[in-house]
Amino acid sequence: MKIAIAGFQHETNSFAGTIARRSDFDRPGGWPPFCTGDEMLAIIAKSGTPAAGAIAAAREASVEIIPLLWCIGLPSGPVEDDAFNDIADDICQRFRDALAQGAEALYLDLHGAMVTPSWPDAEGELLRRLREITPHPFPIVASFDLHGNISEPMVRDCTLLDCYRTYPHTDLKDTGARVMQRLIGLLKGAAQPLLAYRAVPYLASINDQCTFVEPTRGLLAAGAELEQDPAIDCVSQFFGFPLADVPDSGPSIIVQGRDQKAVDDVADLMLAKWLEAEPQFATRLLSAEEAVAEAIRLAAADGTGPVVIADTQDNPGGGGTGNTTGMLRALIDGSAKGAVMVHIADADACDAAHEAGEGATIDIAIGGSSSPQYGSPVEGPWKVIRLGSGEFTGVGPMYRGNPIALGPVALLERDGVRVIIAPRKMQASEPGLLLHLGLSPEELPILVVKSSVHFRGAYQAMARAIIPALAPGAVEADLSRLPYRHAKRKPARSVLS
Repeated sequence: MKIAIAGFQHETNSFAGTIARRSDFDRPGGWPPFCTGDEMLAIIAKSGTPAAGAIAAAREASVEIIPLLWCIGLPSGPVEDDAFNDIADDICQRFRDALAQGAEALYLDLHGAMVTPSWPDAEGELLRRLREITPHPFPIVASFDLHGNISEPMVRDCTLLDCYRTYPHTDLKDTGARVMQRLIGLLKGAAQPLLAYRAVPYLASINDQCTFVEPTRGLLAAGAELEQDPAIDCVSQFFGFPLADVPDSGPSIIVQGRDQKAVDDVADLMLAKWLEAEPQFATRLLSAEEAVAEAIRLAAADGTGPVVIADTQDNPGGGGTGNTTGMLRALIDGSAKGAVMVHIADADACDAAHEAGEGATIDIAIGGSSSPQYGSPVEGPWKVIRLGSGEFTGVGPMYRGNPIALGPVALLERDGVRVIIAPRKMQASEPGLLLHLGLSPEELPILVVKSSVHFRGAYQAMARAIIPALAPGAVEADLSRLPYRHAKRKPARSVLS
C-alpha cells in the first residue's frame, strides 16, 4: 500500500494590508521550513503538524509513504497568485510522479482559509487541479484547520475530510492520524462515506471560538456524542476564519457516515444547535489601558501565576504584524513594573541590541514600523537585559517538537517594563522563547502575549487571570467594524462592549 502526502497551508486575513510571497513559505516562524521528498519526511515526522500524525499512523500500518512537499506561510494578507501557482504546480507534478510510482491515495495537510487575488477559495482550486489528474473514485483526503472556510467545491473533491477539535489547537497530530486511519480503512475496502454539508449563516469572532468555554465547548461535545451513532463516522465542525472576506467565510458542519438519512439528520441537528448558540458569541474586551490597570490590581493580590493579557488585535496567528505598540505603550504609561511582553517583531532593533551587547543601554525606538497606522514606535532608552540566538525547539502544546528559528532575539527593559524583540513574527503561544531568554513564565507578575486564543494552551493552567484586550491592530475583534465586500454571511448578532 502506497500513499502520497503533501501539505500547503496559509490563513488569509483580507484586511491585514500585507501579502504573502513565495519566500514567506520558506522559513515561517514556529513551523518547519519548506521541504520536499525524503527531506520532508525527516523534518515533518518530528514536528507537531497534522502531517506528522498522518505519517506516524501510516508507518504503524506498514504503509509506504511517498512524500511530495510540505510548507506553511504565517497568516497575512492574500497569497500572491504566482506564489500559489508555483507551490500548487509543484505539488501536482510531484503527485503525477507519485502515481507513476504506484501511489494509491493522497493525503493533504491543508488549512482551509487560503485566499489569492484570483482564487478566493484557494484550497478548492488546488483540489480541482488534483482531481483533474485523478478523478473520483481515487481517494484524496484532507485534514483541515478548525478555522477553515469550507466550500462546496472542497467537499466535492475530497473523498473524506476532517478538522481539529480544539482551539487552542492541541490536536493537530491527532487529526492527521485520524484522517490517515480512515484513508487506510478505505484502501482496505471500507465504503466511501456519504456526506452532508451545512453552512452556518453567521460569522463568529475568533475571540469567541475558544473551545475551553461556551458556546463552542458545548457544540463540540454535542458533535462527539452524535458520533457514537454506528451510522455516523465523523461530525466535523469548522468555526471558520471570519477575517477572510470571501463568499464561503464562516462556520460549517460536515457529517460523514454510512446512511444518508442519518447523516442529513445529524447535520440538521447540529445546524440547529449553532443557530441557537449565536447570541453566545459575544465577548466584551477591555481597552489596553483598562487591561493594564486590572492586571496590576490582580497581580498585587494574593495568588500565584501570571496575569496574562492577550494583545489580540496584533495576533500574528490571525494576520497581525507582531509589530504594533499600543499595548507596550499602555504598559509603560501604566507603570506595569515587572511585566513582560512577548514579542515585538523588529529586526533593526534586534541588530542594535546585539551590536551593543548585554548590559548596554541603547537609545532606539522599537515597533511601529510594519504597521504605523496602528501606533508609532516606542522611544528608548532601552537596557539590553539578555540576548539569544532565537533558535530553540517548541515545548508548548501547539508547537511541541517544531524547530523554531526566529533569528537573534533580545530582552529589553524600560521603566521596569520588559519586552522581547525578534527579527521575525510568531504567535506568542510558545513558552520556549521565554525560556530561551531565561524567563520562567509562571513566575512573572504580568505576561503580555500577541495572541488571541492559542496562548491558552500553554498558559491557561498557570495563569491567575486572563484578560483579552483591545489595542490597535489588523486582527479586528469586532467584526461589525469590518468593511466586508464579498462575505455572504454577517457577523453574529452580538457586541463587544
